[in-house]
Amino acid sequence: MFEERVADREHFRLCLPRGQNVLEFLPARSFASARLFMRGPLLAGTEGRAAAIRDRLAPDFLDEGRPLVAPRQVHGVRILKADPEAALPAHVEADGVLLTRSDLDASLRFADCAPVLLLPSEEWARRHGPWALILHSGYKGTVQNIARSGLLEVERSMGRGATASASAWIGPCIAGRSYPRTLEEWTQRGLNTFHPDNVERVGQSFYFDIAGEIRRQLAECGVPEERIHVAGMDTASDGRCYSYRGGDREDRMFLHLRLL
Repeated sequence: MFEERVADREHFRLCLPRGQNVLEFLPARSFASARLFMRGPLLAGTEGRAAAIRDRLAPDFLDEGRPLVAPRQVHGVRILKADPEAALPAHVEADGVLLTRSDLDASLRFADCAPVLLLPSEEWARRHGPWALILHSGYKGTVQNIARSGLLEVERSMGRGATASASAWIGPCIAGRSYPRTLEEWTQRGLNTFHPDNVERVGQSFYFDIAGEIRRQLAECGVPEERIHVAGMDTASDGRCYSYRGGDREDRMFLHLRLL
């Protein structure tokens, strides 16, 4: 249930360093590095624990000893502005991280929910200072519009106009017929929130296009549609991804972010 756009394919690149599936977001910014580590030997058996993943990825992919912000994700809309006090071993509750400094890294973990990355243009970052925002936008986070919460936090922290030049990337997430929901409180909230184009009903089941709704929410917040890119990968059917609904109860994909 992804809307296929040929242009989106140019904004993601899959690579296999050391047999590990890694998704890169393109075009890369000179001031930021963001990669999604998916299914593979470096994450297998880490049980989604950020400290264990950090240790597996160091020193080849992460600098040993560098502080890592890895909040405890609760499917809410709180955005954490990264600082050293929030770095491991701290586990502050949040589902988004705004990074504005280069002396620590940020991360989130996923197994069906959508990883979302937002970055300003090179020109804006050069003039005003770099920032990067990552979001954990699953069904509940999308119903609550964490995208809007994240962009509002960017504006509060970086000043008015900070998001005017932003581009967004929506990574792999569960899609369409892989995600049936029956009618209950959260399903009704989704029906009240999602645009009808992003909902399909078949019998007593409802199917929600999470990536499509995030795209709509970002556009409503002012991110131009041509700068919103969707990976178009269904975690439940793509073996390169971890999927909770697909049976992965512990291991998670790992989104790593750094300002350079």
